[in-house]
Amino acid sequence: MMDESQDRWEKIFPWMEKTFGGRIVSRRRQGRESGGRLAWFVDLEIDGAIRKTYVRGNRDESFSYTRIYSTRREAAILEVLHREGVRVPEVLAFHDDPPAAVLAHVEGRDDFNNVKDEAERDAILESFLEQLVALHAIDARKFEAIGLRIPGSPEELALHDLDVWQSTYEGSVREPLPLLTFACQWLRRNVPRKPVRPVLCQGDTGPGNLLFDGGRVTALVDFELAHLADPMTDLACVRSRDLYTPLGRFPERVARYAELAGRGIDFDTLLYYSVKTQALVPLSLAPVMENLHAGTEHSEWIAQHVFYLRTTAEVLAEAIGVALEPVELPEGQTSRFSAYYDMLLENLEREQAPAIADPFLANRMWFATRLARHLRTAERKGVAFEAQELDDMGELLGRRPRNLQEGHRAVDAHVRAAGPDRDAALVQYFYRHARREEALMEGALGMCEGARLSPLRV
Repeated sequence: MMDESQDRWEKIFPWMEKTFGGRIVSRRRQGRESGGRLAWFVDLEIDGAIRKTYVRGNRDESFSYTRIYSTRREAAILEVLHREGVRVPEVLAFHDDPPAAVLAHVEGRDDFNNVKDEAERDAILESFLEQLVALHAIDARKFEAIGLRIPGSPEELALHDLDVWQSTYEGSVREPLPLLTFACQWLRRNVPRKPVRPVLCQGDTGPGNLLFDGGRVTALVDFELAHLADPMTDLACVRSRDLYTPLGRFPERVARYAELAGRGIDFDTLLYYSVKTQALVPLSLAPVMENLHAGTEHSEWIAQHVFYLRTTAEVLAEAIGVALEPVELPEGQTSRFSAYYDMLLENLEREQAPAIADPFLANRMWFATRLARHLRTAERKGVAFEAQELDDMGELLGRRPRNLQEGHRAVDAHVRAAGPDRDAALVQYFYRHARREEALMEGALGMCEGARLSPLRV
């Protein structure tokens, strides 16, 4: 956290004072809600007036996709959107090393889950859909001028973003994940062929990545994953965000988008992009999972990783028409150490956490307690779950692997050699595997706890 990697960011703040001709009077680092990137709310006094800004840095280097989807690229996209009248934060300045965009402050909240009034929720979502339609209406050539490539074929339209994720994933992980190998193969085999006009898609759009005030959206935020694509991409992203920031009546929101945009919904294409959207999360997190350390948002990344393994398997089953079978999980058992985990959690949650006033440190304690919960479950159930996993691999492969690493490698090789006739059996296995992994995080999944995919249609 506050180590030499943090120190390299300190040069930004005197640079801001020099660039804006003022002095910093307030500075607060953002916590978990920043999505794992370094970010600060910074107020400057300039000629006797206060100017509020938001400094958006880049992610940890273990997020390998940022080599292509950079903070500089995101700032250039925001500049185009701001000129075109889409409600996004204005880019005031850019710091090159370390890369950070200084954005104008925008009034608004981002805690959509805390809006309880149904009429207010509907008004915010109506405003959001209007902004999404406005975003999709911008001529793609405006973004080509800043370096984004307009896809020239159905394959490129569907796959050029996947190429980024798959190449950075494969170049960064030491151990491939068979589910992700399968998902990438399936996406390449099932490219939608219908002609469509490419638009700029936010790439992670929906509640949580927007600010609102007075029943209207004041800004769409977080365009790091923006790219030119089929507009169904963003509807698939909204479905993904609906998992832990529920919109309510999701099929109605899809229909309303179609009405505002004046375009029909191709549900087969939307389902294709749902598969892609769910798979992109574990594709991005797999390198992070291999490089977790105490300063990372460890338990949050573990939770999202295992949660999206499950939803990826579920959407793949939906796309290929497979009814997933219930998964019977073995019971765990206590050991002579089990009571110690209970004591640790009681100390952390009842003694330490309530005493922390600083929001950033409170987030850090939240991660720590969730990690302790995960370890308590793993201590009691891990051995039985691993035995079940090896048995399951044995059924799939025709021989029981000696250990999990050998088994995962064998399943990955099996996936690479398999044809479409093996899709159903593989997806059933991936779902069982994901349910086991998710069950080990039960009680520590955070916003993912109990979340379920909404249907696309009524």
